[in-house]
Parts: sequence; C-alpha cells; structure tokens
Amino acid sequence: MAEQHDPGAYLKATLESQPAELTRLLSDDSADRAASRLRDCSRIFLVGTGTSFHGALVGQFMLRSAGLEAWAVRAFEFANYPPARHDRDGLILLSHRGSKRFSRDALEGFAQGSKRWVVITGEGSAMEGEGVIRTVAQEKSPVHTASHTGAMVRLAQVAAALGQPAWVEQLSDIPGLVQAAVGSGDAIAAGLRDVELGPVAHFVGGGPARATAYEGALKLREATHLISAEGHDVEGILHGPLVSIQRGQTVVLITQPGPALERLKEVAAALGEIGARVLTFRAAPDELDEVLAPIVNVVPLQWLAYHASRKLGVDADSFRRDEPAYAAAQSKFTL
Repeated sequence: MAEQHDPGAYLKATLESQPAELTRLLSDDSADRAASRLRDCSRIFLVGTGTSFHGALVGQFMLRSAGLEAWAVRAFEFANYPPARHDRDGLILLSHRGSKRFSRDALEGFAQGSKRWVVITGEGSAMEGEGVIRTVAQEKSPVHTASHTGAMVRLAQVAAALGQPAWVEQLSDIPGLVQAAVGSGDAIAAGLRDVELGPVAHFVGGGPARATAYEGALKLREATHLISAEGHDVEGILHGPLVSIQRGQTVVLITQPGPALERLKEVAAALGEIGARVLTFRAAPDELDEVLAPIVNVVPLQWLAYHASRKLGVDADSFRRDEPAYAAAQSKFTL
C-alpha cells in the first residue's frame, strides 16, 4: 500500500526537527577533528551548489570573522573554471547527498594534489573519508531545511576550531533561537492571508544575510512551483533590478543589524515610493553576531515557503515529478 502523505508533510516535519538536530550536532567534536586538516591553510575555498552554495556564502563570513581568508565558489565553476591553486589552499565542500556531479568533480580535482579538504554532508551520503563531517539524515522533502542549518552549524564549528571568533560562546544559544523561530510558523501563516506573493517575489539582504535572501527565494520557488522569486544583495538591487519591481509586488527584507542595515533602510524607502509591499523578516536577536544570524533567520523563510505552498494548494514535497513535462525535463540532465 502506498504511504499516506499530506502535501508538504515531509517539509514541515523536517523544518520542525531543526532545534533537536542542531543540539545534537553541537554535542560532538567531529567538526573540530576534521578542521585539523585545514589548520595551516593560507586560504580556504567553500564550494557548493544551490542551497549548499548559500551555506558556503555564510561559511565564508564565518571563516573571515575567525581571521582566515575564505571565498565561496559554485561547484560548477570550481570544477570547470578553477582558481589558480596555491600550495596551502584548503577546500570545504558542502553537499547534502554527496552525489552531485560537479561537487564530486570539484573535490576529486582538488584532492588529487592535496589532503587539505573537508566535506560537510548528510548521513548516508556517498562521500567517505577522514575529512567527512556528517549533518542530518537524508531529507524526504526535496526542499532542504535541516541539512542547510546543520551545514551552517558545522561551518561555525570549523571556524571556531581554526580561529578565535568573537561569537564562539554564542554557538550554544543557536538551538534555542531556532526553536523560537520554529514556533513562529502560525504567525507567519496568519500574516500571509492577505499577501499576494506572485507572480514574482523578491528577497533582499546584505552581508551574511545575502545568503539568507538567496535561500528564501529558492525555498519559495521549490515549495510553491507557481511563484517566481529572486534573491538580491542589498546594493545590487539598486543597480538595475529596482526598476523592474512593480507597484503591489512583494519584497522581503532580511533586516539583520550590521553594516548593511542602513543601506537596507534606503532600499525600503525606495520600495515605498514605488508602492511595493514590503515584508521584513528577522528571527535572530540584536545581540547575536551577524555571521551566526543566517542559521536562525532562514527558518521564518522556510515557513514562508511552506505556508505559501499550502495557500496555493501545492505539494511542496513533489518537486513536480508527478507532472509529465517536468519529469521529462529532469530526465534530460544529471545533477
């Protein structure tokens, strides 16, 4: 008998599991042990695709705050257009399942000449070795949530093991803050009742929150299927994209305190003149360091995607595999 499944149930259950999963990850030292492979690196590349690239962007800021030179690069580009290699370069690869073609190519190409690599991946992943750090069980929903927050926590552990970031004592607060964000689901559902997200929604953030904006847009696209969404960095939206935003369109701002906040206020003022509908999201408290805030601030955007899918009558867990045209489209390439 086929498994009974309520639309979006896998996404919802995994979203709600995040506080417990992060508590578990913070209780072991596997990231500390793996980080020793990167101890003498002069610079570190963080590589991933999609949500994993968004995690890499956050990790870039975490490592920089620990005094390291770090750069986030998409896996396709790192594998096919790699940067000039230095002897003391290091690599952190993020991959939920460890099976993506260009993620594996990126690692294999780097590992041919160096052991200074770490992989952050899910339990049951195809990737093995001393440098592999596990996060959470493979998610049933294709709209990844816990694997993303888990990967960001692992990145924070690596950064803390390699340097002396000012935020290290705040890491233990993360599960409780994520629990509070998970508890905001009903409020977000209520706030969506009179909001028209389609046909295009925009997400904007600056600094580490740029990754949160990108991830919020991706989750909305993946979960709802019927809404297009774009993520923007706070400065980039002013250099062209602003003129394409129409009166009444929804723009989500990630209003995390930090150097980007004043510029974000100017974006909000400009959007007000256009007549766009501006929603502000931030779950992290002011005192949480800006580089850790994406772990918390992404959770309300995960809820936004889930509740938008329910409002539209879409099964967020389907990824349109039940629609012949989309199933055929996905047969034309290998991820």
